[in-house]
Amino acid sequence: MAVQTKSKSEEKGPKKNINWTQVGVIGFCVLIVIMCIVSFSGLPNAIGNLINGNGAAGTGAVVSGNPVYVNYTMNIGGSAVFENAMGFFAGSEINQSLYVSVDGYEYPFVVYPTEFNQISSGVIGLVPGESRTVAGSGSDLAYQMTKEETETAGLVFADTNVDDRVFITVDYLNENEEAAKAYRICVVTEKTADNLTLQYGSDTIDIKMVGYLTTS
Repeated sequence: MAVQTKSKSEEKGPKKNINWTQVGVIGFCVLIVIMCIVSFSGLPNAIGNLINGNGAAGTGAVVSGNPVYVNYTMNIGGSAVFENAMGFFAGSEINQSLYVSVDGYEYPFVVYPTEFNQISSGVIGLVPGESRTVAGSGSDLAYQMTKEETETAGLVFADTNVDDRVFITVDYLNENEEAAKAYRICVVTEKTADNLTLQYGSDTIDIKMVGYLTTS
């Protein structure tokens, strides 16, 4: 179990198997994640052709079905924990988590269906360049860890404080039905003399409508 650099500062979804023996602390570098290619089920294969930043289709407000490109930032406790960009069809919904590849990291980042669906519906009505904040996956996605559990996970209880960030690994099956791991960022939202509360559900998501995309 490797403990990495700790940084100050901060997600709901289906409860996966959380591997606390692989808890580590992650720094602000994870925030600088731009233009990652997203692969996910439940949307047309043409989505791959959207992520190119070219072929603006208009300047008016987004309606359901428009191919759009957005930036989004997930927040916990008012601070950003993950920033990314992706193309999709506005109003599309999924019922399975997305696993977003991040350059420089061994595991992809998990985006829960609730989060994607909020982004997808939240972009409707925006014009290019306009932003909006929507609800995230839920602040009820959190874990309480005793002092002993914290130490077992590799964190020093005395040195772990409110607003510190940690990441957890999430087990899932990839597109080849093989066992794989992804990660979520947690934020320490409460500390008592004997317990830590780690929240991994995003409170809010900031979305920015970058522009329209073509499907060919």
